[in-house]
Amino acid sequence: MFFKNFFKKYKRPFLISLFFFVFVEAVIIISTDYLKQKDINYYLGIFTSNLKSDITMANAHFTELTQLFYDFNIDNKTIVSIMAKASETKDLNRRAVLREKLYKMLHPEYIKMEHYGIRQLHFHLPGSISFLRFHRPKKFGDSLVGIREIIDYVNKYKIPIAAFEEGRIFNGFRNVYPIFQDKKFIGTVEISFSFNALQDFLIKTDSTSYLFLMKQKVVAKKVWSSEKKNYMQSQFRGFYFDRETLSNTMQMRLNKIYAINKALAAIVSKKLTEGKSFSLYFHQKNIYDDAPIIISFIAVPNINDKTVAYIIHYQFADALHILIKNSNMVFIVLTLLLFFIALVVMVYLQNEQKRRKKIFNNATHDALTGLYNRYAINHFFAQKIDEAKRYNKPLSIIFCDIDFFKKINDTYGHNIGDFVLKNIAIILKNYLRSSDISARWGGEEFIIFLPQTSSKEAAKIAEKLRQIIEDSLFSSIKIVTCSFGVAELQADDTADSFLKRVDALLYKAKENGRNRVESSLKD
Repeated sequence: MFFKNFFKKYKRPFLISLFFFVFVEAVIIISTDYLKQKDINYYLGIFTSNLKSDITMANAHFTELTQLFYDFNIDNKTIVSIMAKASETKDLNRRAVLREKLYKMLHPEYIKMEHYGIRQLHFHLPGSISFLRFHRPKKFGDSLVGIREIIDYVNKYKIPIAAFEEGRIFNGFRNVYPIFQDKKFIGTVEISFSFNALQDFLIKTDSTSYLFLMKQKVVAKKVWSSEKKNYMQSQFRGFYFDRETLSNTMQMRLNKIYAINKALAAIVSKKLTEGKSFSLYFHQKNIYDDAPIIISFIAVPNINDKTVAYIIHYQFADALHILIKNSNMVFIVLTLLLFFIALVVMVYLQNEQKRRKKIFNNATHDALTGLYNRYAINHFFAQKIDEAKRYNKPLSIIFCDIDFFKKINDTYGHNIGDFVLKNIAIILKNYLRSSDISARWGGEEFIIFLPQTSSKEAAKIAEKLRQIIEDSLFSSIKIVTCSFGVAELQADDTADSFLKRVDALLYKAKENGRNRVESSLKD
């Protein structure tokens, strides 16, 4: 009930303050959310850039290892001589003997280098023909033209190159070197390492989690059917997981990683088609014990600078989580401040409404009796007449004058006179209808507007009021009476003519002995 009355009384200040709060709060929400997202995106951008640098440095480390292996184990006369003979002969048996010899010479070193992350040591004859795969020695003689673009590139330009590429069996970060004998091109050799090697190296340095994604189309085009078991369908459309990278020895368990991937699948699958590196912020309570996580996707381009794979990185986002918490705290503080300001605005508007109401009341109400004053009556008199005529409704006026009021003041004093005026005003308020309008016309005179009331009904009301006043006690005064004039609005009446008629009737009541009602019915 309190709130209902409060709202009814202060509806306008409340609604203005509410609108102010809602509007500014919307601005705060949009602004803080925009700034928070901007900060998150900036942080994720820096994080992605730093992660790319870390991966590049790790890649450079393994590239140096391959260069060392090439310099110390391949770039020598014995190996070059074997490759020269193999490239010159067409005899398959002769090539088999040379292949066996090359395998026995380098196999021990290859085993050692596997421990450091080197996965593939692959020799090719001119024209991109596979000669010896140390990781699959029984598979040889197949043409790699159009399959291994890196080897095609070295065959064409006779210069070394490093790039990522999918192969017939494995993908790899490949380093291909041309082999020469007396400046004659006699073949190529590839020394490559897998992402698994990078993964092991990176995990040791930052204790996070990594996976590797490969485009399904690339795998379908290049990998032998018998070797496609090296891949597994990922949660992201169009991409496989490299099985070798799936390990529960990382910081995060695979089942948690899969749950995160599934939750982000729709967003990530769309972004992966853009072929760019990016990072996402992930925070979902039911997946990883309310821990916020950053998931980064680092694009891996091929020799043609087209993204064919992604390195996925998972890391708990403690620093970013603090940034977001601080941003949320700023939002809460601003909201509380806004609430306080809105409260101040509402209080100000309430006081302003009270002030305006007081000014209005002072301007339109009699200070002594609390009834409307003559100024207020003049303000809406013509309006009431116009409404009555427009809707063809009756309108009556009662003029009331206190009998011998000057004598009351002279005999009992002005305080008693004021007391009489106040109490007659109370009687008018208590015994008139809510639709009726009473006012102090001046001195000891009162005027009453009775909308939708004929002169006959108005005369009854006036008689009732006369009787109540006569029967009422007014302090030490034995009796107080009033004279009444009652008139109904006529079709040709103006405000002035209407008032003159009712004033004449009041004068008549006084002439006829006072304490009586005279109405237009007796004209």
